[in-house]
Amino acid sequence: MNHASTSQLKTIITLFVVLRVTILLMYTPQGLLNAYVDYQHYYRVAQLAEQGRYLFVNAWSEHLPLMAYTSQLAYVVTRAVLPPGGLDSFTYQVFARLLGGLMLVFETGSLILLHRLARRAWDMDRANWLGWVYGTLSVPLFFWNASQTSNVLFFTLLAAEWFLIGRRSRSAVALALGIMTKFIPVFLLGAVARWLWPRRGSIARYSFIVLIVIALIFAPFVVVGGGPWIAASLASNLGRASYATLWAVIDGNGGVGEVGDVPARTRLEQAATIYGNPPVIPGILILIAFGALYLWLFRRPIDPHSPRHFLWFCTLMLMLFFLWSKGWSPQWATLAIPFMLLAFPDRRGLWLVLMLTGLVCLEWPLADALRSPALLLIAITGRTILFITTGVLSARSIWVAPGAEPRPAAFAFDDDYIP
Repeated sequence: MNHASTSQLKTIITLFVVLRVTILLMYTPQGLLNAYVDYQHYYRVAQLAEQGRYLFVNAWSEHLPLMAYTSQLAYVVTRAVLPPGGLDSFTYQVFARLLGGLMLVFETGSLILLHRLARRAWDMDRANWLGWVYGTLSVPLFFWNASQTSNVLFFTLLAAEWFLIGRRSRSAVALALGIMTKFIPVFLLGAVARWLWPRRGSIARYSFIVLIVIALIFAPFVVVGGGPWIAASLASNLGRASYATLWAVIDGNGGVGEVGDVPARTRLEQAATIYGNPPVIPGILILIAFGALYLWLFRRPIDPHSPRHFLWFCTLMLMLFFLWSKGWSPQWATLAIPFMLLAFPDRRGLWLVLMLTGLVCLEWPLADALRSPALLLIAITGRTILFITTGVLSARSIWVAPGAEPRPAAFAFDDDYIP
């Protein structure tokens, strides 16, 4: 059929952007159970500038520089035309929409990259299907206008796309930008190292570029005397109590990763405060265990010329990262969802995403609003099982039985995947 070889990306993007612009102008992201979104926190932190306090200069931050200063940029532009105000002010409403507009640029870029990656690894039909599915999913739609995740996803997908087409230096730069927005994209280094092996020089060069870009981003803050505040910012995350993961259940921590209220950002000693119980299992032992698992996977044979194998391995690395991490936030699902769909652009991927969507909603806002430890435990357990399942499916797709070639599931664009 003709439509099988024709891209529908323009139509998908047009409807995708129109829907989100309409929401941006006419809708405030507070619902029945969620009275608070991350944009409000970003705004309050950005307001420290009114006191002459700037993150990584004379204030610490639990967020990395690119995320912190994206919010700061939106605040500076807003304050250039409007007076200061609280969360109930028109100033905040403009700030939130400006930040949402910036995130929409990244979100649209992510959709384009998803389509390209799916087309490269699979075919045009699956790329179109993935675009339509992603464009109508509720979790990416909500968190686009409630938290900074669109920029993290964009840089991660850009790094993957550039790596697959051989632009490795650019890929390393994009990955560094992603890491300096949120640490999670570091998982991609595991896939890159496996694909470049045994070319140690190429691995070292890629890693060196990542480190240089990270150093260049921190350098201006060091020059103006922000070294102690950078150290405090890193310490606030390294010493953070476990939250919303299996490790948090073991440690007896039922919080959401508290690091102190906004005024604490101006006091160095507050960065090291731990709001929760210390780990029962030392973090170094967990790291060694996951490192050993990675080395075992690293030694398994793989096809270095297959985009599908690369995406499956990336998905496996992301699942291992989430399982290793001592913390979890619901908005991180916006990074898991695209890789689930890229790895399995069929009924399996759709059901994985729908199950994750249900677990996210169960965790937040439902369990949080009802103050229900039981619901939170169900969400954590279900999410852990789902990530293990996704990782196993990804591994099985790469390492099939001898003589059995991996075959994509039968696909028709007009299939209805919900029975």
